[in-house]
Amino acid sequence: QNLQLAPAYNTRYTKTIQPAPKYRNKMLLDDILHEAGFSDSAIAEVKAGKLHQGGSLDAASDKELSVKLAFHVKAKLESTKELFLVSPKKKEFDPTVESLGMIAQDGGNGSLEDFKGITLTNAKVMDKLYQKAAPGSDLNLSKDEIALFKKCKSHDEIENTLRQILLDRFRAYKANGLVGIKPYARSKKEFSPGGELKRQIQAGKILPKYSPVFNKYAADYPHHKPEGAEESFFWVNSLIDDKPTIALVHRVGMPQDGGYVYMERHFYLSRSHNCLQGIGAALPVEDGAVVLYATRTSTDQVSGFGGSAKRGIGNKLMGGRMAQNFERAREVVAAAAAAKDMDNLKL
Repeated sequence: QNLQLAPAYNTRYTKTIQPAPKYRNKMLLDDILHEAGFSDSAIAEVKAGKLHQGGSLDAASDKELSVKLAFHVKAKLESTKELFLVSPKKKEFDPTVESLGMIAQDGGNGSLEDFKGITLTNAKVMDKLYQKAAPGSDLNLSKDEIALFKKCKSHDEIENTLRQILLDRFRAYKANGLVGIKPYARSKKEFSPGGELKRQIQAGKILPKYSPVFNKYAADYPHHKPEGAEESFFWVNSLIDDKPTIALVHRVGMPQDGGYVYMERHFYLSRSHNCLQGIGAALPVEDGAVVLYATRTSTDQVSGFGGSAKRGIGNKLMGGRMAQNFERAREVVAAAAAAKDMDNLKL
């Protein structure tokens, strides 16, 4: 180490010898994982192939549940990036996911055609929920969206109205970012998912230190786009409490320091939770990549009286569930990457 960091001289110029790329990646990886709260033994186990759940984060609000994970993926960084942005495999590792569809793959403003795959199963229950929607009910809707559903007379009308609302919310977010997200109507005070997501970004400590450019882009999207940043959008229909729950998802990532930094933001959730935001980083190692992922979920279910106890229990439950999903996810990513490598060999 001393040899690598010591200055070397000759008669013509002075030059500081920089650590080799692999050594720099190792130092950066260890620094980030240490700062995230992972011990030396946990870091060694992650590099050896074990998934580690590192506990929760400092909360951005009294509605927040959070978890941080570190794990090894047997896939090249480029394959991991492609699966993250272009071909999300969420349905293959999350048992709650019923369907998923990409939005505006051409980079444009999307269309109703992008949402044609969204259907509301459990129709009788869901029709009643949407037609009887009110501020503070089970659904996350603005006041004008509630008024639209009250006019619906049939299941088809409800589904068509939902698709239009999702398209409108996507376009507003893509054009204006967090400030473009309509607030949810509540019985007392409106809830701003955009404000909550902004607070979640501001509560993070590692991203602004190691990638201030990406941190600024995440906070001010769509402004201040860094060079090399790529994004994708998709919707996810999950079955939660036997009820279809729709999420609008934004994924964005960029290369940095020989690795990759990324964000997954659920800027609209139709029910159950308010919003979700995950920040991750992947750095290459000899046989794949090591990933650090931290996610914050906002939900009204853990605020108010007894909130601290609720959040403690909720963090443990969510952490366990996410650990299971990511165990399956890294197997899916590794298998997909191996299949792609095999196709390349055939070519």
